Amino acid sequence: MSDVAKPRNPEDDWKIWLVVNPATWLMPIFYALLVLAIAVHWVVFSVGLGWK
Repeated sequence: MSDVAKPRNPEDDWKIWLVVNPATWLMPIFYALLVLAIAVHWVVFSVGLGWK
């Protein structure tokens, strides 16, 4: 196991895109973030912390 090179950040940050292909996962990630943002806003407004 000593022959595995340790990552040098931030020089090796680009390698994540070899695993997470943006052509496949970028839009689902954006849709998930949109759903999360809508859910957070819904909770905030239902508690009464929104505009009055």
